[in-house]
Amino acid sequence: MKFTKTAIAIAVAGFATAAPMIVSADTTLSGAVQLQIRGTDAEGDAGDARIGTGDVLVGVSTSHELNNGLTGYGSLRIDLDRLSNDGATVVTNDPATEDDDQRLGSAGTADSVFVGIKGGFGDIRIGEVPNAVEYGQLSNDIFDVAGEVNGGISYSGSFGPASIIAQFSPEQNSDVVGVGAKFNIGGFAIGLGAEDRADLANAAAGVSFAYSGAAVSAHFHTREQAAGDDLESFAVKVGFGIAGASAAVTYTVEEAGTTIDNDAVRLDIGYDLGGGMDISTRIQANNNNVANTDDSAWRIQLSKTF
Repeated sequence: MKFTKTAIAIAVAGFATAAPMIVSADTTLSGAVQLQIRGTDAEGDAGDARIGTGDVLVGVSTSHELNNGLTGYGSLRIDLDRLSNDGATVVTNDPATEDDDQRLGSAGTADSVFVGIKGGFGDIRIGEVPNAVEYGQLSNDIFDVAGEVNGGISYSGSFGPASIIAQFSPEQNSDVVGVGAKFNIGGFAIGLGAEDRADLANAAAGVSFAYSGAAVSAHFHTREQAAGDDLESFAVKVGFGIAGASAAVTYTVEEAGTTIDNDAVRLDIGYDLGGGMDISTRIQANNNNVANTDDSAWRIQLSKTF
């Protein structure tokens, strides 16, 4: 008991000492809540409209000027969408009655967890780091070139119109080595990225152009598969925005020999209501040309960020 009291006293004293440093840091609380009405063209009740969540998250980011002129920073975000009705688990205590049923939400997961140091030389980050290969994926993520890189270290820097990134994640984590670069000239942008992920090579290249509210972009990516042909994907996106309203159409395909042949078309329309609130709708049609099947899904989303 004496040891416990001593430990508490030390902890309190340590917090009191650190409090002025915490207050002096530039700390930001942020979050987002996305509620949706959505449905599909599936037959029966499976395709009926329902209310669910998109992103529901809260995060804290902080930065602080170091004595040597550099800036230290950190981030922590908790994804809470699984605490909503989408993630609830129904526990039936008595099968004969529903009166004692319990709805339990599963725990949220941590995301965007990283710390870093930045300055004139660039930015060094450890934890969850940007995905280098996605520097070339400029159009969309319907068919994503690669997953997240957690438990890694990265360096990024900007040099005039060019920005570069290099990353590494040990085998026990995401097992990734990657590099990427972007070049911006006027309204044009070119992106290139490549990675070795668990001894499989992925690469992406894309180009975009934006002018007076209009934008068009395209990219190509390839993913090496452990067995079978490499997967290749092409995407193009055309969008326009004016006075808070925006619209975009995306078309993308992915193929791998005779085993994978998919394409998708997506329409996104949104309007910025101001104050961090917006309303949007999305309609997406998917085709599996190998299985000769198709499906579509829609959603109307109201979101608030803070």
